[in-house]
Amino acid sequence: MIYCFSGTGNSLWAARELGSALNEPVEGIISYRSTERVICNDNVVGFVFPTYMNDIPWIAKEFLLKLLVRPNCYAFAVMTSSRGVSKNSFENIDAALCANNAKLSGAFNLQMPGNCIQSSHEQNAERLADAPSHVTHIAREVSSRTVNFTSVDKPPKRNFIESSFYYGTKRLGHLNAMKRFEITNACNGCGDCARACPTGNIRIANGTAEHDTNCAACYTCLHWCPQHATRVKLPSLRNRFQYHHPAITLDDIEHANAHTEHPSSE
Repeated sequence: MIYCFSGTGNSLWAARELGSALNEPVEGIISYRSTERVICNDNVVGFVFPTYMNDIPWIAKEFLLKLLVRPNCYAFAVMTSSRGVSKNSFENIDAALCANNAKLSGAFNLQMPGNCIQSSHEQNAERLADAPSHVTHIAREVSSRTVNFTSVDKPPKRNFIESSFYYGTKRLGHLNAMKRFEITNACNGCGDCARACPTGNIRIANGTAEHDTNCAACYTCLHWCPQHATRVKLPSLRNRFQYHHPAITLDDIEHANAHTEHPSSE
């Protein structure tokens, strides 16, 4: 099983490519948000997440803490990011697994176009061209059960989720500003942003999009708006151009981020 979370489609694309190469199913973690416990008895369990401020998204931490896997399974993680470096991401995935007597064995970075800090069109094209060969390499490493991560067998801190840079309504100065959006007059109330939002944080009222406070900082709303009407108020990001993976559609994102009622999943 491969679990993923994606906003621009980078992680969803990578998860699908890995799933095809490894003959493993792929599921979006959002479908389990209302599930108290997720049980996976597979021998191989993978995670494909985007890197947010050198960490995994808080919504991924929320999922990992409810996931039960076999203690002796081969668990691997692929982090997609603009810089190709993830720092605390793998340590925190391992910590969440350790809370349920498992551990991370494989850790892989995949450099992709950025969804927050902007990379150029030329950089994006180069990264997209290189990505398939990198995914093929990762698939080979996973097939070989390569262990390239040393678990410290340390459970997560008590504020594991809430300490995330972009957690919910947490106020961290300029970091909170990175979650403040403005909706321009170009908005026609089409609802695409609300369809794609993984946390259900957006509603259409009086013909325009309105944001609440439960933001995952995935920037799905910014990158998928057909009218380019969603902008980040932070000056350094206000005029960044849209990006989403060319092989992923808005329907793909909506399906991957759908809220589904699951019993405790096995």
